[in-house]
Amino acid sequence: MRYLALLMIGCLSLPAYALTQVDIYRTEVAIDSTKDKGEELARQQAMKQVIVRASGYQDSVDNPVVTKALQSSARYISQLSYGKEGDVMTLKLLFNDAQIRSLLTQAQLPFWPTNRNNLLVWLVEEQNYDRKIVWEHSASNVSDQLKQAARDRGLPLTLPVGDFDDITGIEVSDLWGGFAKPISLASGRYPVDGVLVIRAQGNSLRWNLYDQSPGAIARSNVAPVTGSANGGDAATQLINAVADFYAKRSAVVVLGESSESVVVKFLNINNAIDFFTLEKTLTSLNSVANLDVLEIKGNELMLRVHLLASQEAFEQEATKLSKITKFDDPLLVEDEENAVPVPPIETQVQPTKNDALTKNDEVGEPAIEPIMPTLNEETTHSPVVVEQPPAKPKYQMVFEWLS
Repeated sequence: MRYLALLMIGCLSLPAYALTQVDIYRTEVAIDSTKDKGEELARQQAMKQVIVRASGYQDSVDNPVVTKALQSSARYISQLSYGKEGDVMTLKLLFNDAQIRSLLTQAQLPFWPTNRNNLLVWLVEEQNYDRKIVWEHSASNVSDQLKQAARDRGLPLTLPVGDFDDITGIEVSDLWGGFAKPISLASGRYPVDGVLVIRAQGNSLRWNLYDQSPGAIARSNVAPVTGSANGGDAATQLINAVADFYAKRSAVVVLGESSESVVVKFLNINNAIDFFTLEKTLTSLNSVANLDVLEIKGNELMLRVHLLASQEAFEQEATKLSKITKFDDPLLVEDEENAVPVPPIETQVQPTKNDALTKNDEVGEPAIEPIMPTLNEETTHSPVVVEQPPAKPKYQMVFEWLS
């Protein structure tokens, strides 16, 4: 028991660095009361933020599939409430994580896992030739802009608290000069996955990113990632560059079928022009994410249609098109109509002369030796004929293409 206690104390004394779980699906946006449909626009803006956080790419909101999904943003929302910031009404939204991931799959966009690198930020500001370190609770416009931009991208940041250990553990000149050893020692008390050193001069920011644990910075020969940004949005530019760095390294494209899809059969597809025209027509529908070709047989085409809406909504949109008409296929019947009850198989046994006692049998008489049945007396079974239901078609809808 004593050795176990010593082992546990030893484990607790070791620095434990782990990725940080980021809540990327919750956001709050302002409602512009001066615009028509201000609340709907706010929902779309919130969904854009979540898509960027989840994919790790800013241009993901320009994807055609995402653009269509934004028009029905309400179906991706799990919780909605109202708030207020000053005199401005806000929407507090929680988006459905499974639906957002499914949308990224449909759009063939990457997914940046929610366990992400937490960065310790050493920010040094220079004003009138006076340099100072910005601590967690310091009043700093640059720090506020960095935090907001990091929230928008889902990038976890930690600023040093500025207590006695921090103040005595590092000098401003160490950070400004980018000296690895003091940066490594001063950062070691924080359980982070990397260190970001920023030097601010007015609207100009220069930064070094040490993409390793604090303890490894002094021992490693790997040079930090460097960059610079200028202008009123320099802090946003900086965070976008760092977020892009980690997203490109960690984000993955999830290959697989959409959670909502329908197999559709199209008739009268006679040539390549018909095929490509049909493909372009279907992908233009608001309810369609993308298509997979399953089978081409003669002038018949089988497609898996990945949906952004319900099957009913897709059917309504498709039937409104001038070149598509619904075809009534006799094989398409409901599952319950196809179901044929199978009667239980009952064994019918014909009695033999030894199966029962006659009226003259009395209790007191000696027991009669059992007689084994002969071939002519053996048990017989009546055959049961079961009708098999018709084979269920592989498709769920049939349309005819009017070329």
